[in-house]
Amino acid sequence: PDSHEAGRLLSRYGGNFGAAEGDYQGAQQALGRAISIARREGDVHLEVQTLTYAAGVSQQYLRFQESVDNGVRALDLSTGDENTFSEVNSRYWIAMSLLRMGELASARPHTLALRDLAGRRSTPRLLAGHGFVPICCLSCLEGDWKAAREYNDLGLEVSQLNTFLLAIRALLEHETGESAQGEVYLERLLEAMRHAGPDENGAGRAIVLIPTISRITGVPGRSEISKAAADAILSAQSVTPSASMTAKAGLALLAVEEGDKSAAKEHYTHLEGQQGTMLWTYSSVERLLSLLSVTLGKLDQAMAHFEYALAFCRKAGYRPELAWTCCDDADTLREREAEGDRPKAIALLDESLAISSEL
Repeated sequence: PDSHEAGRLLSRYGGNFGAAEGDYQGAQQALGRAISIARREGDVHLEVQTLTYAAGVSQQYLRFQESVDNGVRALDLSTGDENTFSEVNSRYWIAMSLLRMGELASARPHTLALRDLAGRRSTPRLLAGHGFVPICCLSCLEGDWKAAREYNDLGLEVSQLNTFLLAIRALLEHETGESAQGEVYLERLLEAMRHAGPDENGAGRAIVLIPTISRITGVPGRSEISKAAADAILSAQSVTPSASMTAKAGLALLAVEEGDKSAAKEHYTHLEGQQGTMLWTYSSVERLLSLLSVTLGKLDQAMAHFEYALAFCRKAGYRPELAWTCCDDADTLREREAEGDRPKAIALLDESLAISSEL
């Protein structure tokens, strides 16, 4: 049980156990034992690998700062001759966790390093495709559509069925008014999901993407795909908090679209604990809580969430999300019609128009 070989097994076991069994504590115990053995044996490579797995488990359990801390420790220990898996994945979890927390400037160096790693011939194709995801996310979040398209193309060249890259691209095209192209990438995503089988990550992205696109275009559709995928994830024997939250977020958007107050109340309660974070490139959790509050008829509560959402986006530099938040906030002010709401709504619409025109 305490052998060097056991440490190697425990490292991989802990990394996969957290995702496959939905058992954070069990994963942490296995990873902790692996790190203890690695230190006793002076095996730096094993410790780096284990910390990389730990960073992934932490993010799947929505512990974003813990994920960053584990990833940074892995990088600090690295000697430079570890396998590509550890460097790509540690930087991936760091960058994605920082972006979820609204720390764009801190995430940028890691996304650029991943871009360079992904471009090396020695990097396996699967990892290369994975490596382009954070810089695509960052580019979309700051509204650099040209860079986002270029990096997305590079990623899809090496990983054509990467569901994250396909989801990012489908949303990007719809956000910039290229709905026909957006539909092409959405169909590619749905086809990739069919090939992948029960992949909760790919399915989760489609669950949120479909109602987000409907909200952009004003044309509802494919809601049955979102609902079926969400039901499959939420009814699974084990599910990580990350997958559960993504499924709930997609269902929350559908509840807003359909005006379903009962569902809106349920999803509001589930998402409330993730205030102050970003849901990939789709929406801030705070804006989603605002829209759920509007559906519930709680307009003052919605306004409080909108204020937090505006502050989060401005601080993070997430300009497309800021434009959407201004627009949704203005709609709610027009609906509430309290004293001073009309001029504030006009100012928010002007800001939204200025951002979207510039982008």
